[in-house]
Amino acid sequence: MKFGIAAKLGVVLAVVGMLAAGITGFYAYSASRGLLVQSAREDLLTATRVLSRRITLVREEISLTLRALARHPAALATLTEDDPARAAELGTVFALLLEANPAYFQIRLIAADAHGRERVRVDRDGGGIQHVTGDELQEKGHYAYVFDTLRLAAGEVYMSRVAINHERGSHAALLQPTVQFATPLVDAAGVARGVIVINVDLNGVFAQLAADLPPDFQLFLTNGSGDYLIHPDASRTFGFDKGRRVRVQDEFPAALALVEGRIADLVIEAPAGAHAGTPVVASFIATQAQVNSDEGRFLLGLAQPLDAVLARATPLGAVVLQIVIGLSIAGILIASVLARAITRPINALSSAVEHFSDDGRGPALPVLRADEIGALARRFAELRTQIAQQMAELHQRRSELEHLAQHDALTDLPNRALFDDRMGVALAAARRDDSRLALLFIDLDRFKPINDRLGHAAGDRVLKGVADRIRHNIRESDTAARIGGDEFVVLLRSLQSLDDATHVAQKIGEAIEQPVELDGHSLTVTASIGVAVYPEDGIDAAALSRHADAAMYRAKDAGKPTAPGG
Repeated sequence: MKFGIAAKLGVVLAVVGMLAAGITGFYAYSASRGLLVQSAREDLLTATRVLSRRITLVREEISLTLRALARHPAALATLTEDDPARAAELGTVFALLLEANPAYFQIRLIAADAHGRERVRVDRDGGGIQHVTGDELQEKGHYAYVFDTLRLAAGEVYMSRVAINHERGSHAALLQPTVQFATPLVDAAGVARGVIVINVDLNGVFAQLAADLPPDFQLFLTNGSGDYLIHPDASRTFGFDKGRRVRVQDEFPAALALVEGRIADLVIEAPAGAHAGTPVVASFIATQAQVNSDEGRFLLGLAQPLDAVLARATPLGAVVLQIVIGLSIAGILIASVLARAITRPINALSSAVEHFSDDGRGPALPVLRADEIGALARRFAELRTQIAQQMAELHQRRSELEHLAQHDALTDLPNRALFDDRMGVALAAARRDDSRLALLFIDLDRFKPINDRLGHAAGDRVLKGVADRIRHNIRESDTAARIGGDEFVVLLRSLQSLDDATHVAQKIGEAIEQPVELDGHSLTVTASIGVAVYPEDGIDAAALSRHADAAMYRAKDAGKPTAPGG
């Protein structure tokens, strides 16, 4: 039996069609897998940076707490006047802070004299709070967090090395990963009379920070030398405390460049060594302590199993396989019957397939045809649409992570980082245009009893309501942000007069004071508002913040919004 040209061409076209379908399907699947892995690498690095920013915010919150305690009148009075009543008052403040911050192990007031004797000390012990008194108070002058902190200026903060706590009588902190934050207490003559120290539960802090991460993410933290402080396998942490070295560069060799400071961040795939059984995609960044510290640098990392990333390619692979099979069968049938007739549409389809990954900018697919070529074109169009949808979802996730890094998770107001950025832009515009702006510090006066009586869920709803009321009483060109538990700031731009800022502060205060109906309870909170105006009260953000903060404290006493000097 002889084969004619059409039959031969049909066989050739069928074979070529099957090969083209297989190669195209393999390329599409491989390219999609590569895009998924690359997107996962970028998302992982973004998540690591977001987590690093959250850690910075926690450190800033602790620093703010220390500075506030150092300004408490009872602190210096306890050191200089040896007043038991003021010491008891300060102990109550310490206990309240421990109750509000589960990650705090201990808060102490330590004198500069008497070999660094503890004057006020409140410890976390099991599930309760313990006030340590009498002979149980110890001398701590030989610890770096005492003598190094005493050398700092007022308002500066010291951070110790992260280590296992071996201090005798530390209660819940004993033998736990701990870091001490401290600030000096300086009298009016500029003499350091003592220090306030907060012992922080490292594991507790990171457990809170990692709560929003996907369950398959693995968290790593090392010191500047690469020694593990946090690791999914707890037996690998604090090896230096047990006479051995367990370092990130041994588990991830590429991280050596990060440890040595040659690069600032790193994203790798680890398919061998300790991760041969379960390959991972890992992201590491180096971060500075940013306070007075013996630690210097930390390395923060997140890892995700590679299988979890590639699992999203499985449905795509099934679709590609169906398309390849369908294309092969249709090619054989059509080539055997109408070899010459289908040459042109097959070429058009092959041209479209060659531009498969061009985001739909390639030649149009013949989806309107009623034959097999049209069916194949429609299947390819579906595949291209699915890939576009997946890429859109990945971009959306990245946008959500960026939004989370710049906004408060509870109230959706800008956080401190975004507010500081807008403050800088506003100050630059004010200097250029010779205009005024105002900074408002807002602190809720009767918020803690709501948390204590109705619970944190009710408190969160009140904070959201307060945020909405602040937002509704300012212009779209102004910025409101939440910078702490019940602390807010507002930036007012392009003011016509000093009275404008006070008027807005009064509107906000009156809006906040309106009763809130919550689960059958009528709740009322008030706000102390301090106002600082550029350029009368300062020409930079730091000066304006100091004036607004001072005005807010005066407002607490006066019970109304107060501008500096008012």
